[in-house]
Amino acid sequence: MQDLRLAGMGGLDLHLLDHGGSGPLVLLLHGFMEHAHAYDFMAPLVAAEGFRVVALDWRGHGDSAPIGAGGYYHFADYIADLAFVLRALGEPAVLVGHSMGGNACLLHAGTEPDRIRALVNIEGLGPPDASATTAPERYANWISDLERAASRAATPRKLSLEEAEARLARNFPLWSAEVVRYMALHGTRPAGAARLWKVDPLHRTTSPQPFYAAQAEQFWQRIRCPVLYLDGDRSFLSAAPIDLERRLVALSAQRLRLDGCGHHPHLERPAATAAAIVRFLRQALSPAKEGR
Repeated sequence: MQDLRLAGMGGLDLHLLDHGGSGPLVLLLHGFMEHAHAYDFMAPLVAAEGFRVVALDWRGHGDSAPIGAGGYYHFADYIADLAFVLRALGEPAVLVGHSMGGNACLLHAGTEPDRIRALVNIEGLGPPDASATTAPERYANWISDLERAASRAATPRKLSLEEAEARLARNFPLWSAEVVRYMALHGTRPAGAARLWKVDPLHRTTSPQPFYAAQAEQFWQRIRCPVLYLDGDRSFLSAAPIDLERRLVALSAQRLRLDGCGHHPHLERPAATAAAIVRFLRQALSPAKEGR
């Protein structure tokens, strides 16, 4: 595994992990408040099956640069970063995205459908649909959050590695002790004798943009590559108030549910997740399939 740095939108410095391998490019995209190392347990298994595997740290996550003073993390920025990264790595490519990363995959594949060969979405079909009437309230909440974030930025909260582990263990009870420690270690950085979370705290603010399912589906309907949706049978999203089946139909997606998994199949059952992705890609990238 090697570190790689590429320029995103506006030249922003983005960090990637190159897991090696040869063959079709597979770009792994992590979820909200996480980092590229979330795929370290799964990525080598996919690379060993004849794929070049690279994982991206989104802007303001992991070891990628934050946006800096005066900026904000609008979702469209992720799509632009993804476009710049793919142009640098070579295209067309396979996208594998988890949660927030899965939503970004879908938007990009609908924006530039000819650049994506296949797509694996891991529990990233968006939140419940929002009404346009909620937009003014979201803007007001966003501004309040920005005010609080500015005051917190002056005195960032430090913690120990053990405290970081305890927080992750509470939030993700299906993670093994090994995964908890690994994610805490790579999700924090030294700060004197203590540590700080790597993720830019500005991500903790409410986005001003509501999620409109009708808008998202306009992107989904433009996707021309095969799509696999992976979810866990023990995920909290199983009870989320979203019309999952209707969204899968809009995507023309296959669905595979993995037993014994929550929201992070790639961390909870990495071998089974890698095997499912490889099986799907063998079929999706076959000459007969791609020639249609």
